[in-house]
Amino acid sequence: MEATIVIPVYNRERLLPRTLASVAAQTYRPLHVILVDNGSTDRSSALLDDFARRQSAPDFRVTVCGESRRGAPAARNAGLARATGEWVMFFDSDDEMAPRLVECYMATAAANPDADVIYTDIQMTDDAGNTCIKRSPRKFTPRFLCGHIFHTYLSTQRYMVRRRVVDAVGGWNEALPCWNDWELGLRLLLYTSRLVKVPADEPLVMVHTHADSITGSGFSDKTDALASAFAAAGKAVRAAHRSDELRLLHCLAYKKVVLAAACTREGSPRGEELFREVMACTGGRGVRFLFRLGYALARRGVRGTSRLVAFLLPIA
Repeated sequence: MEATIVIPVYNRERLLPRTLASVAAQTYRPLHVILVDNGSTDRSSALLDDFARRQSAPDFRVTVCGESRRGAPAARNAGLARATGEWVMFFDSDDEMAPRLVECYMATAAANPDADVIYTDIQMTDDAGNTCIKRSPRKFTPRFLCGHIFHTYLSTQRYMVRRRVVDAVGGWNEALPCWNDWELGLRLLLYTSRLVKVPADEPLVMVHTHADSITGSGFSDKTDALASAFAAAGKAVRAAHRSDELRLLHCLAYKKVVLAAACTREGSPRGEELFREVMACTGGRGVRFLFRLGYALARRGVRGTSRLVAFLLPIA
C-alpha cells in the first residue's frame, strides 16, 4: 500500500537537503512524495526539481508542484489534493525523519486496521544543540484531547492519517498563519478516537527549532494571529456538541492563560491584557481560582501548570 508524504517548501535552500535526504532514506516502499513550492525566491525550487530527477522510481514517486497562495496550510492542502494513497503524512522542510518512520507507521496501521491516526514521539533540537523529547500518551483516553490542547500531541510531524479523515474535517485552515497544526489536530481528535501509537522506544522524528522555523520561539509578536487559532478551536469544539464541551473550552481558556504568562515573561504588556480578557469570560469561582494560580506560576516559569489544571478541572 502506497504512503504519501506532503512537504511545503518556502525558501529552505540551506536546510532542505537534510530533510530530503531523510525522505530518500526511508525504508518503506511504495512511497509518494509531494513537494509543494510556496513561492520560494531562493534555489529551493531547483533543489526540488533535482531531487525528483535523481530519486524518482516506480516505487518512489516524486511530485513537484507550486502553490501561489501563501502559507503552509495552503501548500499542504495543494499537496493533499494530489495525494492518491489511503494514508498521508505531513512534514516540514527543515526537519528530519528516521529511516524507519514510514515503515513503522504502515506496520502499525496494518496491525490496527480500524485506526484512523497513527502517531509517534518527536525529538526537539535548538540551534545550540540542546535536545528534549516530546512524548505523547501510549493509548488514547478521554484525557487525550485536553492533552493535545496543552501539548499539541498531533503537531505536523507527529502522525500519519487516513486521507478520507483529513477530508472529512475540512483539511488545513488556510486562514491561520500559526498554530494551524494544533487546530487541525484538535479537529481530527473531535472527529475520531481511533488513534494508535507506534510501538517505538526512541523518537522517529527530529524537529529543529530556530529563529526562521515554522514552530518559532516567541509569542508576543504574534498574539493576534494566535487569537485567530483560539477562535477557530473554540468554534470546532462548540460545533462537535460533545458532553465534555465545557471542560474542553476551559482547557482552551487556560492555554490562553499560559500564552498570557509567556507574553508577560517576554516583557510584553499584552500578557496582562490577555489574562484580563480570559478572566472576563470565565465563570465559576473554582475555575477562576485555578486560572489565577496558574497564571501566577506560569509567569514565573513554573512548568507543569497545564497538567495540574487539566487534573483539577473536572472538580472545579
